[in-house]
Amino acid sequence: MEHIIIKAEGTENYGSMDMSPECRPRPLSDRNSYGEYVIIAKTIFLGPHWPLFAATLIGFNVFAYIMMRQQKALGHDITFGIIITLAQSILYLGVGLANPGIANDSQLNQKYLGQLYSLSNRPQQRNVWYCEKCQKIQPARSDHCPFCRVCITNYDHHCPWTGKCIGGENLFHFWAFLISTIIFFTYFVTILLNQREDAKNQ
Repeated sequence: MEHIIIKAEGTENYGSMDMSPECRPRPLSDRNSYGEYVIIAKTIFLGPHWPLFAATLIGFNVFAYIMMRQQKALGHDITFGIIITLAQSILYLGVGLANPGIANDSQLNQKYLGQLYSLSNRPQQRNVWYCEKCQKIQPARSDHCPFCRVCITNYDHHCPWTGKCIGGENLFHFWAFLISTIIFFTYFVTILLNQREDAKNQ
């Protein structure tokens, strides 16, 4: 356990509690920080690895197009292939463009200003915690991503293939995308295996 006194930037008053030797003042920032994210029209959040996200999206669709073109040339129905490709692309865009849950609640700074409290080593066991990088008091179950350089609420992991973090705001889209991707590859791998089997029988 580490006891911390939170200090507002530019102030000298640490509250009425006496500072014990292990207490030290921490600066607080009220500025909204988006780290490495590029915000477009206040609704699109591109993460630091957005080129990899774009390349993966294009790769999925080029692969599907080639496979379905072959199937159509052989006279097979490609309706399901079109549906699963569209569904996977939409869900992938939902993950890659949505706000993952960037923690920018400045009100927590004021709520806990000057208070002495204990922080456990694990963010999941804290009511709030202080981020050294963002210089803010952050909500429980948030964590700082070293790639995005910002705290994410309900942080799960950083996924370079989606170009960003997976957090509270895009976790559902992420799992839906994974399920659609499993169906996507199961469908097209089955087609490839059938083509291989047909080639052997000829």
